[in-house]
Amino acid sequence: MNTKKMYGGMIALISAALLAAGCGAEKGARSIDVANSAQPIQNQIVQSIESQVKPLKTIDPAQPFDDLKPLKNMIGDAQYVGLGETTHGSSEIFTMKFRLVKYLVTEMGFTNFAMEQDWGDGLKLNEYIQTGKGNPREFLKLLYPADEIIAMVEWMKEYNANPSNKKKIQFIGPDLKALDQGVYNKVIDYVKQHHPDMLDEVKERYKELPAVTGNLEIYTKLTPGEKERFKVNAEKVVQLLNDRTKQAKAEADSSELIWVKATAKAIENFTTMMIPADYPSMLKLHEQYLADQVIWAQEALGGKTMVWAHNIHVAKGVIDPNLYPNGAGQFLKDRLGDQYVVVGSTTAEGEFTLYSSYTYSSGSKLSTETIPQEVNSFNYTLGKVPHDMFLLDNRHLEGQADQWVKEKRPLLSLGGQLIPKAPVYFDTSLLEQFDIVFHIRKTSPSHIK
Repeated sequence: MNTKKMYGGMIALISAALLAAGCGAEKGARSIDVANSAQPIQNQIVQSIESQVKPLKTIDPAQPFDDLKPLKNMIGDAQYVGLGETTHGSSEIFTMKFRLVKYLVTEMGFTNFAMEQDWGDGLKLNEYIQTGKGNPREFLKLLYPADEIIAMVEWMKEYNANPSNKKKIQFIGPDLKALDQGVYNKVIDYVKQHHPDMLDEVKERYKELPAVTGNLEIYTKLTPGEKERFKVNAEKVVQLLNDRTKQAKAEADSSELIWVKATAKAIENFTTMMIPADYPSMLKLHEQYLADQVIWAQEALGGKTMVWAHNIHVAKGVIDPNLYPNGAGQFLKDRLGDQYVVVGSTTAEGEFTLYSSYTYSSGSKLSTETIPQEVNSFNYTLGKVPHDMFLLDNRHLEGQADQWVKEKRPLLSLGGQLIPKAPVYFDTSLLEQFDIVFHIRKTSPSHIK
């Protein structure tokens, strides 16, 4: 495979001009070309790791959870758990994450599920798992309408439909890559029913926004004056709703209003995020707001919260300093401390699904690529451990394994699309990024119809 950089999410949707300004250098990263010059793996390190892993028997969510019991002690009393993925298109990683979600819900009482999806799609997916309305394959975006993830969403719907499960799962889309008309309708319809005297102003404030917030490429081309005007309009709607809530305190307890106010805030966050003209500042706000909306879920809905996203978004540190100089996981760790535990994922070989091309105008094309090898990497060493899959608690190791996770060495990070001549391995510390890792040696492409 040629030297390429895989990326996705926010970056896959930013305009080409903005990307060019934000990702020119490759400082601190290793290309896959260095694989041939690597030193042999030290057997004693592999043996030290092997002696401390917790082997996993299966990825199948329908099987018993005996092998996942150590995870309960690893997570402890943490109220937030980040669930990372090293690619956006690995079948076994998606399926294992489904299994972890099921374990967290049924064995540890987690009920809020925040996924790397836009706010509006999260609203639709939440309605689906509560009522069965709609088609989740249409609501999941980018590389997430995979069979493996659809199976998890269907299980969530079944779980919520069971009357014995009193505390229902809530699906939250904390991302802000796009806002469709349905997001604005969520606020407008509520105001129309409960506060008709505010309706004309709210509709006027939102009138022009749906035509431009559904496409980041269009929004980035707006003038600074237009962006500022849209931001002021979005802020005004938030203020109107907050002022009305103060006047009617009983209404503040309604579940409907909680979601409406959060939706208005998501619109405000989007318009604020898009004010900066430079990519790093925009991305920092994007990741900050992603974290904010994850924390909102727990504060507003109660319960404990799972965060499903790419490793880059949930990690405690910075994996790719050029494309993601800030990550939501950093903001969560800074604000939550030990209440946020990160479970990252790694793989050593196989193939994965990704976009061969993605544009707003011409749509997308899917392909598969081979997992690149780097014999100096964390991934390669973990792949030499004689278990097909396992958990490793990076915080509580002894001997050579303890030193190994603290040292900087290449870590694989693959996303949704390719950038020519950019790195796929990044020098970092495994402990600096993840509290816990689940490793699956060989993975195959996710299944998207």
